[in-house]
Amino acid sequence: MPSVVEDIVRTAPDGGELAVEDARGAVTRVSWARLHARARRMATVLATAGVTPGSRVGLLADTGVELVTALQAVWLSGAAVTLLPPPARAETGHAERLCGIIADAGLVLVVVDESMAGLAPALGRATRVLALTELVGLAAHAPPAPIVVPAPDDLAVLQYTSGSTRSPRGVPVRHDQLAANLAAITEALDHGRQQPLRMLSWLPLHHDMGLVGFCVLPMSLGCPLTLQSPLGFLRRPASWLRAVARERATVTGAPNFAYGLATRFLTGERLDLRSVRTMISGGEPVDPALMARFVAAAAPSGLDPAAVSPAYGLAEATLAVSFAHLAGIGGVRVDAVDPVALETAGRAVPREGGRPLVRLGRPVAGTRIRVTDGRTGEPVPDRVVGRVEVAGPSVVRHYWNEPPTASPWLTTGDLGYLVDGELVVCGREKDVLFAAGRNIYPQDVEAAVASVATVRQGCVAAFGVDERLVVAVESTSDGEVEAVRHAVAAAVLAEVGLTPAAVAVLPPGHLPKTSSGKLRRADTRARYLAGTLIPARERQLR
Repeated sequence: MPSVVEDIVRTAPDGGELAVEDARGAVTRVSWARLHARARRMATVLATAGVTPGSRVGLLADTGVELVTALQAVWLSGAAVTLLPPPARAETGHAERLCGIIADAGLVLVVVDESMAGLAPALGRATRVLALTELVGLAAHAPPAPIVVPAPDDLAVLQYTSGSTRSPRGVPVRHDQLAANLAAITEALDHGRQQPLRMLSWLPLHHDMGLVGFCVLPMSLGCPLTLQSPLGFLRRPASWLRAVARERATVTGAPNFAYGLATRFLTGERLDLRSVRTMISGGEPVDPALMARFVAAAAPSGLDPAAVSPAYGLAEATLAVSFAHLAGIGGVRVDAVDPVALETAGRAVPREGGRPLVRLGRPVAGTRIRVTDGRTGEPVPDRVVGRVEVAGPSVVRHYWNEPPTASPWLTTGDLGYLVDGELVVCGREKDVLFAAGRNIYPQDVEAAVASVATVRQGCVAAFGVDERLVVAVESTSDGEVEAVRHAVAAAVLAEVGLTPAAVAVLPPGHLPKTSSGKLRRADTRARYLAGTLIPARERQLR
């Protein structure tokens, strides 16, 4: 199987282009051929900065043409890349966290863009730091470097987990694993038998879905790609679907919360979304009620409901594990089950009008999924809840600086079941709360609370404390804290039959999230236990 580097070299002259919309909304366009030529010159500069085949290089930057060029330049140098996360909102100690990643990964160089320049002095104490503007300037006058084609088992990407509950752990993705997952995604998206893909994404490149699915894949195929700044999306959520309509994108995707934001926007504006063939919902649990509202809101804009495709993946599998549309039926489909049997016996018994759980489809080519008993490790029958495990050529069976496991199967940490060959995920094993003889899944609680009018979309965290349910929400209601608490408690009681022991009502911007806007549930729980979820001054005001 060709490596990503070989694919990049082969497809660069094919005429596709990269368009990048920055945080202010300005769009820059460059052909893949021109970007590739710049990357070769940039690789020459990287060599003078100490980057050699087998080195590991960190990139810390907002999404931009220069970042994508630097990514390609690292690979053309024969080195591996780590995309470092920018600081999330209200985050402290970020420089220390990045220094920990730099030390663990053994990065010989970190390239930092102007927007992150404030972190450069601290990072410079851990390794050599090069400004992205300097790299671009020097590359403008440098000769092109010879291309280093990697071996299949050479390291391509060292992807670090979020580290919200522990020190970040590196997932070492080799070139053969990356190539295998890209080939499987390409097949799943039916590229080559129809018009070439036109992809668009605002997802940050330090996340596996943004990097692998919406940057490396179109780069390796040479197809048109539009990238938006994640910061720009968070400031103006409407910019996402406006760009889809403008660029006539055929493939896009986002986590569940983004579809909630898009639903609110679409109720007041009509776009032309007829170009979209695949709209992936992945990266966090898919709420079927929210997605149904999105599909209804997008119908006047011409979106085909069958284009919406829930998906399942994880960094430890490079990215993609399953797509819903691989079952042969498009759209968001649910498995309605008896909630009592699910919570008390761990069995997904079909029941009309029961709890709807989203079908995440069948595995991509080469990947296998099984569900095992948590005590015996043995596979369980269909519709029995257990540990979700995956295996295949793109599955990474160990973390950085740890030996590979003997088993080909990777335990994902998720609980779920299989039905008709499709995967259904119930929740994270470590997040499940056992109360009143039942397993309570946090995402069920969070989905119920999302219906409360005074709760901000995507700003709900449910977790357990000493077998008691606690819910934290951000509210749009000023001064009506008790009313919000009562509304949240009523919604939870109606959905799962359990009243929360506590409801923390927070001002906007106080729930910890990743830089892409995804909730950090474990971090929320830790702050709640430490009494720091609401800053002291605002606790006094309340």
